[in-house]
Amino acid sequence: MNENSAEEDGLEGRLVETLFGPAVESDRTSDYQKLMQEELPHYFFDSRYDDRQADLPLISVKHYRPKIVFEDNVSHLIPYLDELALFEKQWGFVKKSGSRENWCCWVRSEAVPILNKLTELDRRHRILQPRAVFSYFYCAARGDTLCLYKEDKKEIFLEIELPRLRNGVCAADRLAPEGSGTFDSIAAVGVNMGRNAAEMAKSWLSAGKNVDYGYLHGFALEMLNAMTLYTARVISSEGCCLGDVLPLGHAKQGAAKVQSALIKMLDASLIDIAFSRNYLMMPEYSSLALVLPR
Repeated sequence: MNENSAEEDGLEGRLVETLFGPAVESDRTSDYQKLMQEELPHYFFDSRYDDRQADLPLISVKHYRPKIVFEDNVSHLIPYLDELALFEKQWGFVKKSGSRENWCCWVRSEAVPILNKLTELDRRHRILQPRAVFSYFYCAARGDTLCLYKEDKKEIFLEIELPRLRNGVCAADRLAPEGSGTFDSIAAVGVNMGRNAAEMAKSWLSAGKNVDYGYLHGFALEMLNAMTLYTARVISSEGCCLGDVLPLGHAKQGAAKVQSALIKMLDASLIDIAFSRNYLMMPEYSSLALVLPR
């Protein structure tokens, strides 16, 4: 077996391990997955975890100083990839009928090889160029509204209305209240996959390779999410924020206002993120997110 084959087998093994777990899952796992889909993590609001949070040492990090994260090896992002979202939502491998085992076999034989081919193609041609920039800002809450301040801690540069969930809680509930004289720290993250992915996807679409375009487009979108989680892990290691990611798509307020303000304050041009005249983020595969305080 050559080295490339070994790498592919290892990649497929990791994918199969994470995607095709036990057929019968415990109630605890099922409840946790349901909670993660519908609400913010329970330990962010559950008083049972307050002691654990209180034991953590206070961490001092530099605010308003952007940091850049590069990851040239896309295979390092695979552990952060949501394979189910990629295979089902993006690529259409949806279980419609039959047993779970038959669906797993279908995905193993059809979807996993496509992912392996795209990963190998990226290794040879650097289609994806994952980069991220993040910075810490001071913040406070006014009701359900998250207020992000400029460095003087006086002027608010962005307000984001956060959703109140079905269980009655909101992320703003655990933040320092506006006017209290204290502030929390929140991390903002900008991520993009570079321009190569968008250019290649468009060229495939123009050439009539609709299926190939769909695979690459979905791959780039989910790897964008994976890079966001990868960067959140870096942020979490600095000890200031837990690493729980709040995509800005959750905000009720207009996306254009949020995006333009954060791009400016993040100095996201450091990784070539810009805001077009058509009120779109550029390059195409770009995103913004917040990483909540611990």
